[in-house]
Amino acid sequence: MEYNNTKPQLSSRANAFSIAALMSTGNSKDREQQENTIKPLEQFVEKSSCSQPLGDLGSLELGEYGNSGSPACTVPLIPTTPSVPSAEMAKITCNLETKELWDKFHELGTEMIITKSGRRMFPTIRVSLSGVDSEAKYIVLMDIVAVDNKRYRYAYHRSSWLVAGKADPPLPARLYVHPDCPFTGEQLSKQMVSFEKVKLTNNELDQHGHIILNSMHKYQPRVHVIRKKDHTASLVNLKSEEFRTFIFPETVFTAVTAYQNQLVSRRCHAARHRPRPPPAAGPVPPHPVQHHAANSPGSL
Repeated sequence: MEYNNTKPQLSSRANAFSIAALMSTGNSKDREQQENTIKPLEQFVEKSSCSQPLGDLGSLELGEYGNSGSPACTVPLIPTTPSVPSAEMAKITCNLETKELWDKFHELGTEMIITKSGRRMFPTIRVSLSGVDSEAKYIVLMDIVAVDNKRYRYAYHRSSWLVAGKADPPLPARLYVHPDCPFTGEQLSKQMVSFEKVKLTNNELDQHGHIILNSMHKYQPRVHVIRKKDHTASLVNLKSEEFRTFIFPETVFTAVTAYQNQLVSRRCHAARHRPRPPPAAGPVPPHPVQHHAANSPGSL
């Protein structure tokens, strides 16, 4: 008896669902995931794997960079390795205006709520800048990067955060460009820059430009100041621009979908619903003098 060793011919649809095809697809996804794995903050490489242009900042909407059809980039769009600033940029200083409030939360371990639809940060990042060139134009951006490559859990019996394992796969990196950009140096020296409209989400498919974070991971917000070149209408390559990055350690937070530490929840509620101070007491105005008409001699 003869056996036919030839393999049966499969249709194109059957080939697509064959074991070999599925295994090759899985391997390619694993390789892509490994290549895009985020690294700890202190170990980030300076070169970004994203070559997509930032676009015209004059018409850039919140999150427009992250909503394009290009593959999502999972490494910071601005290098985390500090570079030596130029003499002009070295003069710039950045102060955290809400430092006192951030310090109170930092003592407990700041937690930041993230939702599918996007949630605003509390406390809010508000900064003031000095040492800027009054005649130059600047772009102020914000992003949020992972502090390390770990996942955390909250131990209620210890009232502390513990390492729960390796970090989850990284999510698309996004920049928040302040909607009032570009600023003149004169404007920055006179006003505060508030990032109150920044929203955080855990929705990987977000189409609204919110910053996407993993729950139970620690993050560090960063503020970037870019000096806009006079001869360029847009930022084509962030690495070719002159910029400075400012980091405030007291703003480190853990992303959560619900507050884990009840003390943080109470402090947040108290800060949000803090009663407004009464108006300053001024001099009491004198009562108006009422003039009564005198009765005429012939009146009754």
